[in-house]
Amino acid sequence: MRKLLLALCMVLSAQLLFAQQEPKWNHYMFNDFFYNPAVAGSRGQISTFLIHRYQWVNIADNASPRTTNLSVHAPVKLLRGGLGLMVSRDDEFFNSTTNFRLAYSYRQDLLGGSLGIGFYGGGFQSILDGTKFRPDNPNDPLLVQGQVSALAFDFGFGAHYTSEDMYINLSSNRLNNPRVEYNNTGAGITVERNFFLSGGYHIPVGESFKITPSTLLKTNMSNFQADFNALATFDKFWFGAGYSTGDAVIAMIGANVGKGFRFGYSYDYNLGGLSRLNDGSHEIFLSYDFSIKIPERPQVIIRSPRFL
Repeated sequence: MRKLLLALCMVLSAQLLFAQQEPKWNHYMFNDFFYNPAVAGSRGQISTFLIHRYQWVNIADNASPRTTNLSVHAPVKLLRGGLGLMVSRDDEFFNSTTNFRLAYSYRQDLLGGSLGIGFYGGGFQSILDGTKFRPDNPNDPLLVQGQVSALAFDFGFGAHYTSEDMYINLSSNRLNNPRVEYNNTGAGITVERNFFLSGGYHIPVGESFKITPSTLLKTNMSNFQADFNALATFDKFWFGAGYSTGDAVIAMIGANVGKGFRFGYSYDYNLGGLSRLNDGSHEIFLSYDFSIKIPERPQVIIRSPRFL
């Protein structure tokens, strides 16, 4: 029973940390839409982004978190902004969470750039798998039998400004502090809202070379974490490094491939005592931006029979 309680505490505590509420992404600078609905439509094209993160490889009991995220967003002239969709799946030991979000942003030209104000509405389902518990007393009546699930709804808000040389994001997710209650168990938690501030600046060094420092700040008003990154881009290729406070140092590499395609890979080396318990973390993404041209209907002139 003691092991079960410890395991439950780990899962429920993780729900209150950034890694569980909003998964950690090293490549946030390539897809601000992770944390900010106001980004929808900002690229001027249909933007698709698929990413997978395998965290804390080879940690004990095969408890390595694995997260996959797929997002699509596009400008919609009729709405003077953009629409977006994001679906993600987060698996760790005996807990899995599926997220679904729909986003809208209103965009307006401002000071040589573009300002977006947006919001999202969505929900998430959390599932506990009792078959993976390893309790001291398997006959304990308090044990979760089989799978139990919880469903909650949430919404968020954000602002995004971008120009040729820089970008900045301010957003907050889980604004309603959604309550997660697992059916028939009496167990539940309240997920705290998160706040995000991020930005980056492109520094040209030559015709085909630039350096882009970026920062992502995250807090739930109880905990704080900052990511600092720098990317060097040469022609179609880039490489970079980063540091996540109290967590890891990061190496990144990637390239633009073909027309609109981009891929990237990063590796985390954990700091502190956790580094002895796992073999680091891997993250890989593939994105594709494209446009669909809708031919304009030819103008038809109808002459009145009353006039020649």
